[in-house]
Amino acid sequence: MTHFTLATLSTPAGLTAAIGVGDNFYPLRQTQEFQDATVRSLLEDWTPSLAKLEKLAEAAQAGQLSQRIPAGEATLETPVRYPNKVACAGANFTSHLKEMGFTDLGKWDILPVFLAPPTTTLVGPGTTVKVPRTTKEFDWELEMVVVVGKRLRHASREEAAAAIAGYMVGLDLSCRDLAICDNQLKIDFMRGKLQDTMKPAGPVFVPAKFVPDPDNLRMTLLVNGRKMQDASTNEMLFKCDEILAATSSHVTLEPGDLVYTGTPSGQAKSHGVPFLKAGDKICGRIEGIGELNVTLKSDD
Repeated sequence: MTHFTLATLSTPAGLTAAIGVGDNFYPLRQTQEFQDATVRSLLEDWTPSLAKLEKLAEAAQAGQLSQRIPAGEATLETPVRYPNKVACAGANFTSHLKEMGFTDLGKWDILPVFLAPPTTTLVGPGTTVKVPRTTKEFDWELEMVVVVGKRLRHASREEAAAAIAGYMVGLDLSCRDLAICDNQLKIDFMRGKLQDTMKPAGPVFVPAKFVPDPDNLRMTLLVNGRKMQDASTNEMLFKCDEILAATSSHVTLEPGDLVYTGTPSGQAKSHGVPFLKAGDKICGRIEGIGELNVTLKSDD
C-alpha cells in the first residue's frame, strides 16, 4: 500500500486539494472524479473517499499523474479549512499537570474540553501567526490534532476510534496574561486562546491507517532551534478515542471537525525563558505525522 498524505495548496489558479506521495504533491483537480474536491469535502464521505485515494496514490507512485508539484516548491495552507467546529482538550498530559502544580496526576472525573476556537484561528505553515498587540506573554503548546471522519453522538470508545480519519500537527498558542482575568470569572478564553491565527495545524493530514500507534508518538517543539518540549503521546490521560467519545456525549462531532488533544510540559512560563515575539520560529514535530513550521509576525 502506497503511503500518502492530503494537503491544501495555494497555487496561481487558487487553492487546491492535493495528495502527497513521496516528495511530490499531486493536485486532485487533474482527475475528473476529484476535480472540485476539497480536503473537507473528502471527509464528508470518508470511507469511500479513502478507498479511491488509495488507488490514486498507487497511480501517482506509478507515474500515471501528469501534474505534480515538488514538496519543496509547494505553498501549503492548513489542510482542513473551515471545519464546523474545533474542540480542545485541556490538562491532558501528566507532565503538564505536574508543571501547573497539581499533586493529583490521575484522570479527571470529567475531561476538560472547551469548544469555541473560530475558524479564523486556523492557519498553516509559513509566516502565518500574528502576535496579538495586547499580549506580553505569548506562549506555545504542541498538540496532536485528530481529524473526525464520521458523525459521532453519544459514541463508545470503539465507535470513536473508528471515526478517526487522521491526524495533524497542531499548535495551541496562548496569551498567558490575557487568559487570567482579575474578575469573578477569573478566565477569558477568547482573549487568551482564541484570537486570530492562534491554532496552526498541518502541514498535511495523515490518514489514520498510516499512524498505527497514536498512543506512542514522540512530540518535540523547538523555538528558534532550541528544544522546549520533548514528550510522548503515551503521557495522555485521555486517549484520542476517549476524548472523542467524551466530547460526543455533549456535542455532535461531524466529519471534518478538529480535536486538539492537549500538550505536555515545556511552555515558556515553565522554562523561565522569554515569551514569543515577532520573528520567532516554531517547529513542532510529531513522529509519524509530520513537522509544522511557523514564523511569527506583528499584527499590523
